[in-house]
Amino acid sequence: MIHGSCLCAEVTFEIDESKIIMMNNCHCANCRKVTGADYGTFIQISPQDFNWLSGEEYVSTYDSSPGNHRAFCKKCGSRMPQTSDASPFTTIPAGSLDADPKVTPNVNIFTGSKAPWNIIDDSLPSSIDMGTPEFWAKLFPQPEK
Repeated sequence: MIHGSCLCAEVTFEIDESKIIMMNNCHCANCRKVTGADYGTFIQISPQDFNWLSGEEYVSTYDSSPGNHRAFCKKCGSRMPQTSDASPFTTIPAGSLDADPKVTPNVNIFTGSKAPWNIIDDSLPSSIDMGTPEFWAKLFPQPEK
């Protein structure tokens, strides 16, 4: 297990790092605004592999777009793990982890709205938006039945 926390340490959580599905860089305008950086880096994990340890009552959300609830600590403002109506995963801001998750980003999304000063890492698959089902199927092929 790997732990994470907010800046003031009121909110703590843990994830099973062996169950990380992917790490993505999101270049959308909302992620840029909420992180104050040229993109946000997030880990996707199944909800059953995530656990709040303390301070869940300090977590609040802001609906930045329909179905996308951006979670943050009410005390210090740090981004916190979130769920979304549009995704079956729990999204963990990578910077909130207290140790190395031993994974690196494997995809760039929403590159069509990237910051003009940002240079995209061309070694990673990229999509100008969220990506089509075909785009994701190439990244995560399903076993044949």
